[in-house]
Amino acid sequence: MERRGLNVRKAVLKRALRCIRWLPLTTASNLVSGFGRLEWRLHRPLRQAFDDAVGEASRSLGCDWDVPRVSQELAGNQLLWRSRDMLLDGSSDERALAMFRVNGKEHLDAALAEGKGCIVLTSHFGAHMLPAHWMYRLNYPLRLYMERPRSVSRFMARRFGTDGPLAQDKLFISRKGESTDAAGSILRATRVLRSGMILFLAGDVRWSGQMTETASFLGRTMRFSTTWILLAAMSGAPVVVVTCPIGPDRRYDLEFRPAFRVPADVQKAGRIREWVERFLAIVEEQIRLHPTNSNDYLFWEDGKEDAS
Repeated sequence: MERRGLNVRKAVLKRALRCIRWLPLTTASNLVSGFGRLEWRLHRPLRQAFDDAVGEASRSLGCDWDVPRVSQELAGNQLLWRSRDMLLDGSSDERALAMFRVNGKEHLDAALAEGKGCIVLTSHFGAHMLPAHWMYRLNYPLRLYMERPRSVSRFMARRFGTDGPLAQDKLFISRKGESTDAAGSILRATRVLRSGMILFLAGDVRWSGQMTETASFLGRTMRFSTTWILLAAMSGAPVVVVTCPIGPDRRYDLEFRPAFRVPADVQKAGRIREWVERFLAIVEEQIRLHPTNSNDYLFWEDGKEDAS
């Protein structure tokens, strides 16, 4: 949902967070969400756009949602989503980690202990950058494989300055890159996994060109990147799906699911689309359960790609 003056709002929010984050963190999180809920109440066209999108998704998914309630809460959580992890900047580890309720850590640890690296597969659902923040706080060997994220904490941005052949900066990808750039980034990502590290990437990235596949999502046909599938097949690394909805108290419900593997012959067997849809089904399940954490999904249009 591209709110009018979005860039101005982001700049204002970024400045406001410098003061807000010194409040108790759940209070600060609720305050940021409250700005979004207030805008929903005061801005009639915005409220109508949210109500229409939530109503359409409710019918498409066969859910009996309370549309005005979900719509207002979504407007609030969407503002928290746009703030990424900046609310936790400057916090001690103890203070920051208290914002997380964590389930399934043993699945992540078991997958990593195999020594083949681990793909942590995220999405644009919920507080999608917060799992990376949590892993950084606990000193997991982590690299992000995505476009360079904007509007993140200084705590996270400092982790992007690593040196050497497995440097984070060399793993950021660009939609404007050449096919040779894409091939090079795949090789670097594979080396990260073979070194026993975690590769954090999203499985719901709308993309065009090579290494993509069409799939149905929320009743629409879209084209998604298949990079995570190819990396998992090439490396043999286990894949751990992570979700992180924002709870009613504005804390983060971080969950790591049991690991699975993608067969090495997935492309030869013509099963790429099957794996794309398996992951998207998990995302749809989360939207059904937590529609107020659906962020921009309900506003996605056919044929559009994601913005960073």
